[in-house]
Amino acid sequence: MKLDWNPTTHYQDVAVAERYDRERFSSLPGRVFNALEKRELCRAFASVPRSSTVLDVPCGTGRLAEALLDAGYRVVGADIAAPMLEVARRKLARFGDRFETRVADVRELAEREPGTYDVALCARVLMHFPLDEQITFLRAVARLAKGTVVFSQSLSTPYQRGRRQVKKALGHQAPAGFPITENELQALLAGAGLREVARHRLNSLISEAMFVVAEHR
Repeated sequence: MKLDWNPTTHYQDVAVAERYDRERFSSLPGRVFNALEKRELCRAFASVPRSSTVLDVPCGTGRLAEALLDAGYRVVGADIAAPMLEVARRKLARFGDRFETRVADVRELAEREPGTYDVALCARVLMHFPLDEQITFLRAVARLAKGTVVFSQSLSTPYQRGRRQVKKALGHQAPAGFPITENELQALLAGAGLREVARHRLNSLISEAMFVVAEHR
């Protein structure tokens, strides 16, 4: 499957960054998804000490960073797209120095700052790339974290593949480009040098999204 857009460059557009949250999370389905995702994110971080510094990469407009900041964490938001981080800085200014941003490519950041952060969050990006690129990206994220790595993906099951076909027939917006099967998930973890310790599904009936909590092997 080929992407008809490049996620690396797409979000460099200031107009795209400014309307990102509104387009995706202001409708009723968007608000429901947003609430479910933040709930499961907090569950995924339940055992992480509140004194931890979390690297959120890619941070985007700071939607999930906000949930972590509300929970008491210090968050460093990294993203390759400066316009997205500018939105995040404005939105999260009330948290003061508990939130800072870095414009950076995660692979270059991993070379410069290995093991710098207590925990890493990698949300809503892996499903945009083929498995080999997912492995490269997640391996870089894992290098930056001393301990836990939490990442999101879309799980491909017979039921979810059926839902995709129905949504496509109804003309709904295309879902994640590269969801993964259980076997592919194991390959992703192994390739990144991680092992799964917990999994949090948003709602298996209405969403293929999940958070995976992992640790270094």
